[in-house]
Amino acid sequence: MKGRGLVVVLALILATVATAGVFLYARGLEEDAQAGGTMVPVVVSKVDIPARTDLDQLIKNDQFRLLEVPQDAVVDGAITSLDQMSGKSNSVAILAGEQIPVARISGEVPGGALAIPEGMEALTVSLDASRAVAGAIQAGDKVSIYSTFKGVSLDPLGESATQTVQADSVTVKLVPTVDVLAVFRPVSSTVFNGEETTQSEQLPGSVAITLALSPEDAQRFVFAMENGTTWLGLLPPDENGQSQDPITYAEVLT
Repeated sequence: MKGRGLVVVLALILATVATAGVFLYARGLEEDAQAGGTMVPVVVSKVDIPARTDLDQLIKNDQFRLLEVPQDAVVDGAITSLDQMSGKSNSVAILAGEQIPVARISGEVPGGALAIPEGMEALTVSLDASRAVAGAIQAGDKVSIYSTFKGVSLDPLGESATQTVQADSVTVKLVPTVDVLAVFRPVSSTVFNGEETTQSEQLPGSVAITLALSPEDAQRFVFAMENGTTWLGLLPPDENGQSQDPITYAEVLT
């Protein structure tokens, strides 16, 4: 009987210890949760966003998501709703996954959603990828515009001279430095279970690029697009293009 009583006592002790352990574990979890604070949803981007990007287009393409973070880890003025970004663009680059302070997109951005520089106007051109650096151009980049015209009669002696050279092809650097405001690349889509799913791969073909041009350069650019062929050259970061003289067959061959 003594042996059976001892077993019962030991069982009670073990049960008490187990109950206490569970209690302490649960209390520890509660304390950990309390230490973490209240969780707050903030908006983050799924992709890196270059400066001066049309955020409405990214919202349309579902490129943002909500991320739960501890309240004490929320940055000042963090965006918590997509409505705060509607109709705006970002003044500086935004990295994927980082919290977005409202200061980066607060208020009406000068130049509208595209942040068009003062005195400029925006023009969009659709070019074959091969004429637009194979689609490597991004919003915020700088490019040079080249145009080629055929059948041009050049007068090397001035307007008063009677002698002109024969019709020739000529390539000019139309505008040495142009800011890129936006880039649109078509992507493929597939239908899965009756719903269209956008894929990440870029389709070959054209690239739509929006450029900031002065009214005079915009007029020349439209003329070049309508009457010649155009290429874009991507400039190194923080560098401007240089003006160059027109070039013809003679300059190329000699």
